[in-house]
Amino acid sequence: MMMDDYRVRAVQNPTLLFTAGLREGERVELHRRKTCIIGRDPSADVQLDSSFVSRQHAEITFQGGYWFIEDLFSKNGVFKNAVRIQPGERVSLFNRDRVQIGNISTFEFHDPEATVHESEMRMASPGLWLDEPNLDVVIRDKRLTPPLSPQQFTLLAALVHKDGDVMTNEAIEEVLWPGAAGGVESAAIDNAISRLRSRLAELDEEHDYIETVRGVGRRFVQREVGE
Repeated sequence: MMMDDYRVRAVQNPTLLFTAGLREGERVELHRRKTCIIGRDPSADVQLDSSFVSRQHAEITFQGGYWFIEDLFSKNGVFKNAVRIQPGERVSLFNRDRVQIGNISTFEFHDPEATVHESEMRMASPGLWLDEPNLDVVIRDKRLTPPLSPQQFTLLAALVHKDGDVMTNEAIEEVLWPGAAGGVESAAIDNAISRLRSRLAELDEEHDYIETVRGVGRRFVQREVGE
């Protein structure tokens, strides 16, 4: 009697590969059913023993088929691909994303399921999609060429990470000119936004991905499905 050969594809867990600073060269495996806390506290899943790291600095979770990282209101910040994550904000992690914990440690997120996740992400984004590890912008299935400048990409990524919430002019200033502390004229921000809008319009003239909220700031507006 012949029996059907049922094969189940083993799901491989992502890993964090530490590339600089504390724990450099180490690799930490993540597990879907367990939250990963990064911090100074000895009970942290990934301990970084430094006074510049908060006791509970960041959290990595798996939900709905995707991985996320969140800054747990740390003092010295969490940076994803050189863009600071707002405290309490949860952002997606994709294969080869680079994460910096303050200025103490840096790791790469390695996801064996990357092809599946990126395909699903493209399907979920009817307009603009960020290929953050490569610092590329994809709009309506076309890659923006030449790519944005590093400063423009950092600004766009920060707007996208706000997930539709308004990014204040002060926060935009900090992204574009770190440490300027109010020394930037509003016209400089307007010009930076205008140049970014022009670049995005090269692939999609019909939709404005950056909405101005007068007196407050800007927000990212994704295309609607079927628009």
